[in-house]
Amino acid sequence: MRKNYILALSFAAVSLSAAAQHTITGTVKDSRELPVLGAVVSVVGNPGKSVLTDQDGAFAIEAEQGDYIEVVYADCRSKRVWIDSPVVNVSLESRDAAIENRGVLRTAENQTQSIATLSGEDIWRNSTPDISNALYGLIPGLTVQQNTSYSSGGASLSIHGQMGRSPLIVVDGIPRNLEYLNSLEIESVSVLKDGAATALWGTRGASGVIMVTTKRGQYKERDIDVSYTYGMGIPVNEPEFVDGYTYALMKNEALYYDGLTLQYDQAALTAFRNGSNPDLYPNVDWLDAAQRKHSVNNQFNISFRGGGDKLRYYTLINYKNDYGILSKSWSKSFTERYNSQMRKYDLNVRMNLDVDVTRYTKVALSMFGLLREENRPNITEENIYASLYHTPASAFPIRTTTNLWGGDEMFGKNPIAQIADVGYYKTNRRLLQSDLRILQDLSMWTEGLKAEVGIAYDNDAVFQETGSKNYDYEINTPVRLPATGDYTSRKEVRGDNSALSVSNTGLNSQFIRLVIDAKVGYDRAFGLHGVTGTLQYRQESYTPMGRNNTRKRQSYIFTGGYNYAGKYMLDVVVNRSGTSVLSDGDKFRTYPAVSAGWIISNENFMKNQSVFDFLKLRASWGRSGNDDIAYDLDERFWITAGGAQFQNPPVGFGGIIAGTLPITDLTIEMSDKYNVGLDLGMLNNRLSLTFDGYYDKRKDMLVDGTNMYSAIIGTGIPQQNIGQMNAKGIDLGVKWADKAGRDFNYYVGGTFSWLKTEVEENGEGYQPYDYLSKKGDRVGQCYGLEAIGYFNDWEDINNSPSQLFSDVRPGDIKYKDQNGDGRIDDYDVVPIGYSTTVPGIYYGINLGFEYRGFGMDMVFQGVGQFSKMLNVRSVYWPMRNGNSNLTKWYLEDNIRWTEDTKDIATVPRLTTLDNANNFRNSTQWLENGSYFKLRNLNIYYNLPDKWAKAMKMDKCQVYVRANNLFSIDHIKYMNCEDLTINYPDMTSVYFGLNINF
Repeated sequence: MRKNYILALSFAAVSLSAAAQHTITGTVKDSRELPVLGAVVSVVGNPGKSVLTDQDGAFAIEAEQGDYIEVVYADCRSKRVWIDSPVVNVSLESRDAAIENRGVLRTAENQTQSIATLSGEDIWRNSTPDISNALYGLIPGLTVQQNTSYSSGGASLSIHGQMGRSPLIVVDGIPRNLEYLNSLEIESVSVLKDGAATALWGTRGASGVIMVTTKRGQYKERDIDVSYTYGMGIPVNEPEFVDGYTYALMKNEALYYDGLTLQYDQAALTAFRNGSNPDLYPNVDWLDAAQRKHSVNNQFNISFRGGGDKLRYYTLINYKNDYGILSKSWSKSFTERYNSQMRKYDLNVRMNLDVDVTRYTKVALSMFGLLREENRPNITEENIYASLYHTPASAFPIRTTTNLWGGDEMFGKNPIAQIADVGYYKTNRRLLQSDLRILQDLSMWTEGLKAEVGIAYDNDAVFQETGSKNYDYEINTPVRLPATGDYTSRKEVRGDNSALSVSNTGLNSQFIRLVIDAKVGYDRAFGLHGVTGTLQYRQESYTPMGRNNTRKRQSYIFTGGYNYAGKYMLDVVVNRSGTSVLSDGDKFRTYPAVSAGWIISNENFMKNQSVFDFLKLRASWGRSGNDDIAYDLDERFWITAGGAQFQNPPVGFGGIIAGTLPITDLTIEMSDKYNVGLDLGMLNNRLSLTFDGYYDKRKDMLVDGTNMYSAIIGTGIPQQNIGQMNAKGIDLGVKWADKAGRDFNYYVGGTFSWLKTEVEENGEGYQPYDYLSKKGDRVGQCYGLEAIGYFNDWEDINNSPSQLFSDVRPGDIKYKDQNGDGRIDDYDVVPIGYSTTVPGIYYGINLGFEYRGFGMDMVFQGVGQFSKMLNVRSVYWPMRNGNSNLTKWYLEDNIRWTEDTKDIATVPRLTTLDNANNFRNSTQWLENGSYFKLRNLNIYYNLPDKWAKAMKMDKCQVYVRANNLFSIDHIKYMNCEDLTINYPDMTSVYFGLNINF
């Protein structure tokens, strides 16, 4: 009887459940109102119950009214909709971009953290080979600063200044480099800015995180994309050095004001001017001789994206090369294989596969492989350009009249011979990145329950090959003939013209990265209440070559989330993370976070208005760390010492002494981040805006401890975990997108960030004067002497405070005595200008339009409250020590001090001495570092659809793109962002074709 009763109840329950189920129908469209094919529609908490949309975007699914359904497209768009009727129509907007942060999935609409996301489409408008150079001014809170380098041409990235530290780069959930990515394979780039987002990264999140998501396949689609780009790099912002005659003339002037004997008489100066004796009195434009007019690069891409009902795929094959700016005249080919030209070749393949093994089990496999070859002369690019910059036109000829390389005692080696005749240096990189994930839906046990395990393995190896040789060169020394007063040349050949010697040294560098993680998650809706949670375990190791370089990390993470009616949201994180650099028994720290959001636009009182489409307030606090410190800081070691002498006669014996003291209670840097934010969409989503205000408090930073203790202690003083800094500021992003008439679409947007940093504790110790303390100053604050003019004569020097850096003469810089002690020394150094590393203002402007297939996109970017010090040898500091060059900046753009110009001079006298008085940081060399640049221009034309269809294409676009077209700044002759002697700043121009099938 009891058994029959139970069966009856079970049958009744099943019948009631079946009766409650309804067929829910609807359509899924994108922001342009086009149907979305292959979107996954499922019931929240039971993803095994899912269907795919058809070519009309239509779907039908069994669900109950009061459930939530979730729409996911290509893993990059996600939206949840409350079922309140039998027909549900879904529109996927930009706010529905899916953002997965270490296993926690949110969209731009329902996230409570401060995360700014840029779509891959915005990045693809730029053809730069390095993705970091496509991010200028596009993401609020992300500071991007240009570097001029051939071997590592990527930009420097920082988030909220972050005290000059680089953010963690994460690609598809794994820490990886950005430089290997291609713009076509990127789905989105997300910048994690607040503590609630970065707490998930524990010991590595303090400086922010940049997450890159690559594209994955799409159900029921097939897409083939082919593109080719031809590019040129044109050198800009290069210094203009004076010719041989002018240099010789100015060398005499410098010697005169140094009180030394002049080097050139009138006959020599005449020979420089008329070129009558090029061996002794040459005139060489070294930069012009070394470089060609432009570099050349090529990029070819072909991608395949699509899938069926069970399998999805995305594959990209990319080839690119770059032939550097060095002139072919000097890029010597020793054989067909060996060449000294700067050049790069990249071939890479990405494959992302997703397989639905069953309705409840899915497997995701991602693989990336790279082959890279880099070649240059057997001298670094820094040394190549240092030689080209520092060698004056008057030093020696490229080749003498006897066809040998020129050279002399003062300037050393021949810049052109260093390019053409010292051999080559070649590296070959072999990189594999792979990860495998298994996702298991456990809703058959408990609705909303799921599990996931993953493993990632990366192997990066670089092999080196070097071709070495020497060259002989001729030194010509002038010898004056007493009888005639003319000069003849005494020739001396040095060096040896050795044959090329090839050395295959094998493995140059290598690292292996291994990441293992497991997660149990819960995601379910109970009526209007949405509950999510995860328990995660993760361990990772990074093992490069060399001693004490391996890093190991381990994390135990809990996350929880609550959402009521799509209005009120709360997220919490508790991350217990350990790092191998900390002391045994004390390797773990806890990183908690809490964040909340309120979507005001979903409130009932907002239903009857048409101005605000979306309005959300956010607030968060979170903690994260930075374990980028050395090993064994908590250990003391015996180290070798000079020893002593024993025996008779004395014999030296080595010895050992106790090394630097260990750090007691070693810890890692900690960051507490506070953030409030606003997200806004208005006027039918034509206007969008996001705002963040933040405060970042840093503590436990390692600082130099030597100033805290007296040297009488008699041993090495360790670093101290006492450093403290803070940063506060605002981020603003705004965009207006609309159409005028039927065919004209346009947009205007911008980003703005203001940042103020402050040093609270730096371990500086006692300072005799308050103004010498750097506490309270900006991070990266510029310091120097305050220049108040130039010494006009010896009387002026005698009546002024003594300047102790070097002997001073008339025409040298006069400094202010800050403390009134009658001496100018390091106690007179004060803060000048702003920070030289972190701009206080960073902004971008982006705009574009399209009309009947023709379109244009532009990105402008600039900074303010930024300073630069013009302390570059030869460019701004000329002739120093007699072995430096001289530019027109000193002679034509300024007025150098002479006896005739002493009242109007803007730069000090010329000198051939070391002159530590003049050549040091001061307001004399301080320059406004603000600028405004056109970073990217994209002009394109899409062929009419009927033309494309006639050629069996879905879409065909031709385009012209350019980077760094102009700069409005205060610095001449160099890139205003990177004042280093290196590979030249480039304006890049690209011509391309993109075809879609």
